[in-house]
Amino acid sequence: MKLPDRIVVGLALDRVSCAPSEGSRAAAETALWLAEKAEGSHVTLVHSVVEDEYYDPLVDELVPICGNVDPASRLAVSELVARFRSHGVPCETVDTAERPSLAITREVNSQRAQLVLVGKHDGREADAARIGPIALRVLRESPCAVWSVAPERKPKPRCVLAATDLTATGDAAVEWAALVARASGAALHAVHVHPPALHSRGASSKHHLDELAACAVAPLPADLRVSVRVHLREAAPAQGVLSLAEELEADLVVMGTFSHRRDEPHHIGSTTERMITRFGGSLLLVRAR
Repeated sequence: MKLPDRIVVGLALDRVSCAPSEGSRAAAETALWLAEKAEGSHVTLVHSVVEDEYYDPLVDELVPICGNVDPASRLAVSELVARFRSHGVPCETVDTAERPSLAITREVNSQRAQLVLVGKHDGREADAARIGPIALRVLRESPCAVWSVAPERKPKPRCVLAATDLTATGDAAVEWAALVARASGAALHAVHVHPPALHSRGASSKHHLDELAACAVAPLPADLRVSVRVHLREAAPAQGVLSLAEELEADLVVMGTFSHRRDEPHHIGSTTERMITRFGGSLLLVRAR
């Protein structure tokens, strides 16, 4: 596995200043850092001009209301594109009248992108854990991995935590976390949380715990396994991941969708849903394989 070389960034522009929001700038800076690390990278900035929507009973659905891209907004986006190109990263913009999540999905499919970056919120939120409605919809609907970037954090994470349930999706989360940690020189941790037993039992043997720890890092090459600190916790899954992330002061948590619904493979599981709305840092969500 390698760093993504096709990246889509969702842009939101401030209606007053016309500049990209703090969240969008953080997402763009993270994309730039990643693109510089990946060979042959290409970045697409997607800006939706949808400003609002209304319900039309004739078609029985919400209809978007679109605004115009004024010169100031276009200039702000052009300056962002120029920043990418000045670093040798090919970059283009797409203005669209589709809703942001639909436009991003279309570009992901068109570009065969492996990663979407969006701002977690616009940077004016008092609650760092809060996530904006657009970022939330993209996390739920994107066909590829999504990195929701907290504007308060630096582009290069210093501490990365991968949450794994020891399934193929959990393995993918560990692999993604290792890629990001290696590129940024960050400390890398992996955690496997299992719910408390419903009946009394003796403590797990050391041999069993060693097996779980080995399974958690099994998808990584041997030279990377030694750099991962593995944590095994018995708790409610979301709470176990969240508490460890807070203890480590993790900048980025990487996890899979963790849904076991075979009829809806892209459905986000309850553990991930809880993390999305409770974790104050950046979150990289990996789709089921």
